[in-house]
Amino acid sequence: MPMIDLTLPRGALTPEQLETLMHRAVKTLMWWEKVPDTPEARKIAWAFVNEVDKRHVFVGGLPPERPRYRFRVHTMEGMLDDRARQGIIRDLTKLVLEVEGVPHDLDNAQRVWCILREYPRNGWGIGGYLFPPAGYASALSEIRTSVEDFTD
Repeated sequence: MPMIDLTLPRGALTPEQLETLMHRAVKTLMWWEKVPDTPEARKIAWAFVNEVDKRHVFVGGLPPERPRYRFRVHTMEGMLDDRARQGIIRDLTKLVLEVEGVPHDLDNAQRVWCILREYPRNGWGIGGYLFPPAGYASALSEIRTSVEDFTD
């Protein structure tokens, strides 16, 4: 279940750049989680953007000269191995730099931080239900069933 939170200074990216970044970030996370990129799967792949006043971002206690980006990626335990974790961090960093239009060098890459958080399956719920042990397809079925229950 891909879920991404991005925190960045307000105005660091245009609305179009931000939309491109988040669309590609969700696709990236789905790929590394081995979740099929289908319209149904995308319904439960969420991303949140938190824009903060640029005066509220500090590095070493001082305002930075260039924007800083912090991704918080939330997944369930067992979805990622070390290769996938490294891939997510690398790919999200590359995406930010591509969208920003700056060189992919160490100086720019260090402005992007990724924090990965894995939760036990019994700590993740969708549509009012714990995530089913049978996996992702079961979660989608559970959502469909619960929505149908509410509409009957």
